[in-house]
Amino acid sequence: MFPFLKKKPLKLQNTIILVVCFSTFVSLIVSAILIRNFILSMNRSSVSDRISSIAKIVASDKLIQKKLQTGDPTHVIQGITNEIMVASNLDFIVVMDPEGIRYSHADPSYIGLPFSSHEDVKKVIGGQEFFSEKEGMLGFGFRYFVPIYYDQEIIGAVCVGLTNNTIDNQVKDGQKMIVFSLIIGLSVGIIGAVFLAQKMKKVLLGLEPQEIAEQLSEKTIIENEVDEGILAISSDKTILLINTPAKNIFYQTKRLSDFEVGKKISDNLYDVLFKETIEHQTTVRTQSMYLNGIETISSVTPLFSNDRFLGAVATLRNRSEVMKLMEELGGTKQYINSMRAQTHEFMNKLHVISGLIDLKKYEEVTHFIQQLNQNYKKEIGQVSNLIKVPAISGFLLGKINEAKEQSVEMLLESDSFIPKMEMDDSIHSLLQVLGNLLDNAKEAVLQMPERNGQVRLDLNYDTEAEVFIVTVCDDGVGISEEISEKIFTLGFSTKGINRGYGLNIIHSIVKRHGGILEFSKQANGGTIVYLELPKKEDQNDDKCPNN
Repeated sequence: MFPFLKKKPLKLQNTIILVVCFSTFVSLIVSAILIRNFILSMNRSSVSDRISSIAKIVASDKLIQKKLQTGDPTHVIQGITNEIMVASNLDFIVVMDPEGIRYSHADPSYIGLPFSSHEDVKKVIGGQEFFSEKEGMLGFGFRYFVPIYYDQEIIGAVCVGLTNNTIDNQVKDGQKMIVFSLIIGLSVGIIGAVFLAQKMKKVLLGLEPQEIAEQLSEKTIIENEVDEGILAISSDKTILLINTPAKNIFYQTKRLSDFEVGKKISDNLYDVLFKETIEHQTTVRTQSMYLNGIETISSVTPLFSNDRFLGAVATLRNRSEVMKLMEELGGTKQYINSMRAQTHEFMNKLHVISGLIDLKKYEEVTHFIQQLNQNYKKEIGQVSNLIKVPAISGFLLGKINEAKEQSVEMLLESDSFIPKMEMDDSIHSLLQVLGNLLDNAKEAVLQMPERNGQVRLDLNYDTEAEVFIVTVCDDGVGISEEISEKIFTLGFSTKGINRGYGLNIIHSIVKRHGGILEFSKQANGGTIVYLELPKKEDQNDDKCPNN
C-alpha cells in the first residue's frame, strides 16, 4: 500500500558485518563480566592475604612489643607503622593496648583515643585472629586483627586494613585493562567482519543471495529453452548438468532414466562422446555420432576453473535440424535460385533453336548460335578471365543470368580480379556475402518505378593483406536514415515476413573475420556497399566490424 514504507533487505555484506560484530560484542561483554568477577574475587583473596601477613609482621615486631609494655611517649610505634603502611600500600595500621587505646593511626590526631569498635577489641584481646568488615574512622573497610604477645601474654593488638575506596580503585585499574581489551577485541572483530564480508562478496562475485537465486532460475530457464542439448560431466563421469533438450534427445534413445544430475554416464557414451576431450583436455568440434539410430552433431569442450580441470561439456543437436539451418543460412537457396535462372535461360535458347530448325531456317539458326557464342565470350568469358576461382565465377554467372531474367542489368567491373586459389571456408563466406549483397541490390533496383537500373560489382583480392575487397553499387531506392540503424538486426526487413536475415548474416561473417562493412549513398540515388573480408577468421571475433 505504501511502497516507501517497505524495508529493503540488508545486503549480505552488511548482514555479515552486523552479525559478526554483534556476536563479537556479546562474547566480549560476557567475557568482561566474568573476568571482572574473577578479578574481584582474586582481589579480595589477595587483600586478605596481604593485610593478614602485614598484621602478623607488625605483631611480631620486638620494638613494638617493648614499647607497648613500657609505654611510647615518643611515638616510636607510629613511625614504624607509618613506614610499613607506606611500603605496603595500606590505608591504616592501628596498634592498641589491651584497653583499646591507639598507639598508631593513619591520622595522628586519633592516637591516644580508644578504638572505634569495642567488640573487635574484646575479641582480639581474647586471643582471636579474624577479619572484619565495618565502618571505621576512615570509612567502611576490610581489616584484619592480630593479638600482640610478649612472654606469652597478650599486651595489645594490631589492626591492619584497607578502605573500600582503595579496594575499588585497585579494581578499577584492572577494569580499565578489561575495557581496553574489550575495545581492541571489538576492533579486531569489526575488521575481521569487514574482511570476511568482502571475501564472501568476492566469492559470490558481488551478488546478493536473492540475485543468485534469480540468476540460477534464469540460467535454468535459458538452458532449457535453447535448441541445443547440453550435457556436462566431471572427470569421473558424473553428470553435472543436463538440460531439457538433451533429455529429449536421450528420451528418443530410450535412456532418459540414466541421465540425471549426480548419476554417471555409461562407458559406451563416455568413449564415444567425452573420452578424447577428457584424456587430452582439448576441444572436439562438430563430430557426428549415432545415438540408437539418431544421427547427432556434437561439440565437446573441456571445463576449467582457475586452471583446474573439472570435466567436459557437450552440446548436442539433431543433425537433420542442423542441416536445415545450414541450407537456410549457408546460401544453398541462393545457389539453387541462380542455377534455376540459368537453366531457364538456356531452355529458352534451346526452344528458339528448336523452333528455327522446325521452320528449316538454318541460316538463322547458324546466326543465332554465333550470336550466342559471342554473348558467351562477352559475358561468360569476361567473368572467367577475371575470376579464376570456378566456384565464384560460376556463382556470379548464375546471379547475372538471374538478374537478366528479371530485367536487371548486373555488371562485373573490368578492373575486378580474383587469382586462382584453393576452395576453403573463406570462399564459402565470400559467396554468402556476395549472394546477399547482390540480391539486396537487385531488389532495390526492382523497387524503382522505371526498373532500368544497374547493379555493378567490383571484386578484387589483395594478395599481400589476404583480403577480399568488394564494392556493390546499385541505382535502386537506397537506404533511408530511418532504417539504417536497424538493417543489421536479425529479422528486420521492409520486404515482408520470413525476411531480414541477409544483412545480419553479412554482419556476422564480417565480424567473425574482423573485416570492414560500409554503406553510403550515391549522388544520383542508390547505394554503395564497400566491404573488406580477410581470408582468415579473426581470433578476437568479439569486436564489431566498422560500419
